Amino acid sequence: MGVVVYKCINCGGPLAFKADTQNWTCDYCLSEFTEEDVKNFIDNEKADEEAESSEDALHQAKELDQEFNEKATGYTCSSCGAEIVTDDTTAATFCYYCHNPTIIPRQLEGEFRPEKVIPFKIDRKKAEELFVKWCKGKPLLPKFFTSNSQLEKLSGIYVPFWLFDSNTSGKVEGEARRVRTYTRGDTRYTETKYYKVMREGKAKFHDVPADGSKKMDDELMTILEPYDYNDLTDFSMSYLSGFFAEKYDMNQNDVYGRISSLLRENLGTLLQGTIHGYSSVSIHNTNVRLSGVKARYVLLPVWMFTYQFKGKTYVFAMNGQTGKIAGNLPISIGRASKWFGMISASVFAVLSVGGLFLW
Repeated sequence: MGVVVYKCINCGGPLAFKADTQNWTCDYCLSEFTEEDVKNFIDNEKADEEAESSEDALHQAKELDQEFNEKATGYTCSSCGAEIVTDDTTAATFCYYCHNPTIIPRQLEGEFRPEKVIPFKIDRKKAEELFVKWCKGKPLLPKFFTSNSQLEKLSGIYVPFWLFDSNTSGKVEGEARRVRTYTRGDTRYTETKYYKVMREGKAKFHDVPADGSKKMDDELMTILEPYDYNDLTDFSMSYLSGFFAEKYDMNQNDVYGRISSLLRENLGTLLQGTIHGYSSVSIHNTNVRLSGVKARYVLLPVWMFTYQFKGKTYVFAMNGQTGKIAGNLPISIGRASKWFGMISASVFAVLSVGGLFLW
């Protein structure tokens, strides 16, 4: 087997990918390497072993699968059943879904090796700063929501996604109305004309995302979009160093229904948007066909924070590339009562000063 990508070139220690510098650093010898450094080192090491033949590509693919099988470690939470993936140098201390500390390691199969990945652009420190800033504008949160002990549970996770490409063609048919009102003498008239309308067209969709995790909230993942797919790069285990990665439990066929509905709806909206000049339009029939559908398995970066409050788990998520934030946040009843009490007192004072307060 070739050189493992995420081992230090100088001392052999584990490398950790740093989102702020987009480089890999070694905590043992303090060396820092660019992606080009790592790739050049690997290429030089493999130069004597690889033959320039048509079999070389297949051999390299087998090596990558072997590396993934041997170095990717899976963890299954015994409490909620979540399955995550990381490299063999990362120690999991809790489940980022339910905070359960009992995690069982096992090996993975090569089919779960992604094709592409968008590396984290936002490091942990920046993610914490953005999260705290976001929470400051929400006075009803529990007092200790952003305490240091809670922020320690902020986890960098590569979430499994399927990116779909598709050719679409379709037609919409309906009825349009043009309404005109006019007055003659003392009589006001309303004239309504009806038209049959039809639009037909084609569109190509690229990189339409659908998360491949049953436990991930689809709506939450949708809110975090869009990602800049220009940053997609070939998957390497080195990007997992210092992060988690969830294993997909819905394949491309499982999420195709969601994608198909989305593409059909979008093309229908595009075609309907070309109908102008009428008072109103009612679409009676939409027929959209998909062809040349292709999907690729990728990992996208997400910072996740889960918080348990009064027996319920709340999830906060941040796009690890753009910093976009979404979440379902808890409300402290005590702070809410105090806050609304302050508002009531302010209103009471305003009414009293204005002479509107009545006994």
